[in-house]
Amino acid sequence: MVDYSLVSGGVWLVCGLAICYLGYLIAIRGRVDLHSNYDESVDDRYVARWAGGTALLMGGIVIAYAVREMLFGWHPTALGALIVTLFVLAYLSKLFARGWPVHSSFRQKREGNEDA
Repeated sequence: MVDYSLVSGGVWLVCGLAICYLGYLIAIRGRVDLHSNYDESVDDRYVARWAGGTALLMGGIVIAYAVREMLFGWHPTALGALIVTLFVLAYLSKLFARGWPVHSSFRQKREGNEDA
């Protein structure tokens, strides 16, 4: 019989690899249109660097969690930390895809563009 932690860790590993692949497409290959919140008025290189880099970080964290679960078993605190971390990074990725902080209204007002 296969241990539950190996099966669960394997599923997390596949998910982490999928996230890393999407992060690779966004960050390295420049496919910023794959991000669901991509704003076309934002520079593609900025979105690729920050949103794609965040996706790569998320994938790496999921892979690290998968290896940890396969080696040491399931622990609710580790899973909770993973979920909270992924929520925070997903929110940051969404902000980066919209151009934050480059296109913030504060910066536009400071530069004298009042119609922001």
